[in-house]
Amino acid sequence: MIFLAKVAEVPDGERKLVQVNGVSVALFHHEGRFYALNNACPHRQGPLIRGTLEQTAEGGRCFIRCPMHGWRFDLATGDSHGRPGNATVYPLIRQDDELYITL
Repeated sequence: MIFLAKVAEVPDGERKLVQVNGVSVALFHHEGRFYALNNACPHRQGPLIRGTLEQTAEGGRCFIRCPMHGWRFDLATGDSHGRPGNATVYPLIRQDDELYITL
């Protein structure tokens, strides 16, 4: 496990960019849940941390839309819904007030 951030550093509705072993990780806190994705969009390496968060009415799924070309990725799974290439999602572990990932 690799330390990512303290829970208090990323209030609900916020995001944080963290460098972990040379990998840029986008950390999102949305409606009480944390998500960690590789910051680089698989299409053209756009910075997902600067993307737009979108939530669907059905099922309450949350997505990040790449700011460069508009590709949309499920925050929980990285699924690009038919586009070639999914975003890399890192398993996130919460221990008390700290967040960890595995690469």
